[in-house]
This record gives sequence, structure tokens and C-alpha cells, in this order.
Amino acid sequence: MKKKALVVDLDGTLFTINTFHYFIKYLIEFCVKRIKIILLVKLCFAISSRIYVSHKKMKYNVLRLLKNRNDINYEAFVKSISSKKKDIPHLQDTIFNVKILATAAPSCYANIIAKNEGLVCLGTDFPYAKFDQTFENSKVNKKENVLKYLESQNIYEVDTFITDHIDDFPLIKIARSNILVNPHEELLNMLKQNSISFEVIS
Repeated sequence: MKKKALVVDLDGTLFTINTFHYFIKYLIEFCVKRIKIILLVKLCFAISSRIYVSHKKMKYNVLRLLKNRNDINYEAFVKSISSKKKDIPHLQDTIFNVKILATAAPSCYANIIAKNEGLVCLGTDFPYAKFDQTFENSKVNKKENVLKYLESQNIYEVDTFITDHIDDFPLIKIARSNILVNPHEELLNMLKQNSISFEVIS
């Protein structure tokens, strides 16, 4: 029997929030409560790179600060945002052989969310090299990483993809079935213009 793969996005899809924004708030609170002044100052500089460079570079700078630390409680962070999780019945569907959480969010906490939901996680890992555009697991990179993982499982297509965001258009184009969670008008128009069928859930 042909294997089926389900892929789901995280921010705005499995969770109603942008988890990375909440993670930054969590880190700031951690620094204040634990009096981690040096980390707080470095974190503020990292966050400021969003203003004069890009969101992707900011994420790189933040994760670079955290990669060798063992004092950040990622489990506690995930627990702190648990009320923001959506109930998506498709995740419990037994017809899928592989279920993937594919996200641009940091793997350091996305792995925990995925494990809690019985999913494989493909997220943005800690950086161990200089910044480049392939650092973040988003857009085309996200599609390629999903396909590479599926190929390792002898699966060669995405059966069902669940997302809310236009950044996921590269994956939407190749999925056999698309489910949109509270999509913006821009995404709906793009799918209609490209004659891509979809289902909408709230």
C-alpha cells in the first residue's frame, strides 16, 4: 500500500500564535528573573537586528546566543503556551504513515511540541556556521527539507498539508490536498489564481 504523509505548520496553524515572538518574551523574563544581565544585553542586541537587517537574521542571532546554553527550560516554555494550541482532528487520522511538523520556528522547542503531538519535527536548528539564507526552515527550504525527509522514508509526495501562511506556497503547490487554517485573503487569492483546490478550517 502506498504510504501517506501529513505535514502541518506550527505558527498560526497548530498554535494560534507566533511561538517565536512568545519565546523571545520568555527569554527576556528568564533573564530578568535569573538576573542574567549579560545574556539580556546580548539578547537585546540580537533582537535589534530585526530593525536594521531582517527577521531571519534576528532569529539566527538569538539562536546563536542559546546554542551552547543548558539553563534554558524549553519544556517550561512549551507548557507556558499550551493554551494556544489548536485542536486539529486530522493529526489523529490513522491513514497517515508519517506526520511531520514543518516549521520555521526553532527546533529547540518545536521538537518538544512535535513529540507531544506524535509528530516528526523539521524546524530551524541552532546555527553552527555563518549566516546564509538556508539557515531558516522556511519557504523553499522548508519544502526541500520536507521532501528530503520523506524520500528517506520512501515517500515521494505530500498527501495532505495544513497551514495558514502564504510563505508555505512552495509546499502548497506540491501537496495533493491542502487545508488552510484561518487563511488571509492574500493566500486565498493566490491559490485561486493558481487553480489550487483547498479546504478551509477555523
